[in-house]
Amino acid sequence: MIVLVIHTEVSAYTMQGLDVAVDYWAGSGSNEVIVVIDWNMINGPYSTESHAWGFRWDGTAYVSDALSVIDAAGALDITTQYEGAFLGDAFYSSPLIDSDNHTSAGFTGWWWAGGTADGGASWNANADGINVTTLASGRIEGFNLVTDYDEWLNGSATLTIPVPEPCSILILGLGGLLIKGRRHYGDGR
Repeated sequence: MIVLVIHTEVSAYTMQGLDVAVDYWAGSGSNEVIVVIDWNMINGPYSTESHAWGFRWDGTAYVSDALSVIDAAGALDITTQYEGAFLGDAFYSSPLIDSDNHTSAGFTGWWWAGGTADGGASWNANADGINVTTLASGRIEGFNLVTDYDEWLNGSATLTIPVPEPCSILILGLGGLLIKGRRHYGDGR
């Protein structure tokens, strides 16, 4: 009998009808949002990989509050610019979850920010700044690194912020273990 155990910090959470792979939760309270960041590194080792984090709070909170608390609680490091109004860089390195180091440093472009209340069918842009945009419980807030500003301006770039699903992470983990097992047992060891 073979027993397979997969250990990961990612937990499945359902919001807006989506099963979301949340890397970790931060804050406390009765309100909650999920923040998704898509580094969209089309020239890097991954194509459009995104990660998600949860934020809970009471009272009034802003998108910048969610990022600050998530930053303080774990491996996501956030920098802002223009007096905290816009995302400057998001760096993420968590070997238990993902072996890539995610950052926008060294890439020309800017961060698109917005939110969805319909499971990602439509995204509303946040042009006012993350420090003045009030959070609404049950929304998914997203950031997408737009690496080609000209494509964005002429309309040939399409905004997508893929919300990570736990099933995909599980399948990737199982595939890696099966390949490792095949190599091990295939060599007669």
